[in-house]
Amino acid sequence: MFSLTIAALALLSGVRGDSWGPAFSLGPTASAIIEATTTFNPGTPPKNPVDALFLWPGVSNATSGLIQSGADSIGDMSAYCGASAGQWCVSASYFGVVDGQTTQLSGPLVPVNGNTPINIHYKLASDQKTWDQTVTVNGQVISTLKSYDGPLINGGWGTGTELQASSKGTESVQTYTNTTIILQSADLTFINTRGIGSGVVASDMLTADNGKTWTIASITIPSMN
Repeated sequence: MFSLTIAALALLSGVRGDSWGPAFSLGPTASAIIEATTTFNPGTPPKNPVDALFLWPGVSNATSGLIQSGADSIGDMSAYCGASAGQWCVSASYFGVVDGQTTQLSGPLVPVNGNTPINIHYKLASDQKTWDQTVTVNGQVISTLKSYDGPLINGGWGTGTELQASSKGTESVQTYTNTTIILQSADLTFINTRGIGSGVVASDMLTADNGKTWTIASITIPSMN
């Protein structure tokens, strides 16, 4: 079962021949997603990276782009972001249509050691149009990006293990902790959209305000090779 987040990316990028690992997914909500936060640990990067592996938590809906900060591993990591062995290239990122062109936008790409917790925050600004992405490591903001999709009406949230070209997959598990998803209005049915892929382990979804704010203490995504 795929969330609208994953379905939207597949629709936008299907021509690239992507393949996908196991995922945790939510959506569509009967409301709209306006904020999401998680602490993501991508684990250990491939020892001999081959183009291209992208790991991310994403939010989207059927008519928006995909907000997808995360960790990348490609064939030439040094040229990509200055990374050395044992590091990921991490950035805020957005995939969608901008000025009539389907494109990938990224904030600064920064080398980050493997097995490092990465805080990822997506929030709809007060103008109700601009999404602000903030990526933080060890208390320091390392990458930011803005996109312009408005409230993600009937939106979804999901994890992505995205393989392109000749990527061999991941070599360790990924974890998401203290995940919080905030909706524009309460939706107690949101929990019913949950999809859990093979080998994925997740704690219960909880809400303390009758369905507007949802929390998931931990999600573990298995390695894929």
